[in-house]
Amino acid sequence: MIEQFAYIFFGIQLIHSVEELATGFHKKWYLFKMPFVTFFTFEICFSLFWAAVLFFQSFPFRENLLAFFIILMFANGVQHIVWWGFTKKYIPGLVTSLIHIIIFLTFYFQVIL
Repeated sequence: MIEQFAYIFFGIQLIHSVEELATGFHKKWYLFKMPFVTFFTFEICFSLFWAAVLFFQSFPFRENLLAFFIILMFANGVQHIVWWGFTKKYIPGLVTSLIHIIIFLTFYFQVIL
C-alpha cells in the first residue's frame, strides 16, 4: 500500500514541480533566491532520484525511502500552507501542496490507522 501511495505522491510532485517552475518559486522562496537554472537542476535531480527509488525494486532501503518520501511530501505541503498563511497571497506551489496534504491524510487514515 505504501508503494501505491508513493506513486501517487510522485505524480503529484511532478505536477508540483511544474507549478513551481512556471510561477517563479526560485525568485520568491523565503529562505533564499536562486537562479532558475539552479532550481531547475535541483528539480530534475530530485525527480530522477525518487523515480529511481520507485521504479527499481532492488533500490537499497527502498521501503524506508518510500515511507520517508511520503512524509517529505506532506511536510512540503504543510510548509507551503504556512508560507501562504504568512504572505496572505498565492505562493508558487500552493495549489498542488493542498493535494499533497489531502493525499497524505487519505494515506494516513487508510494505511496507518
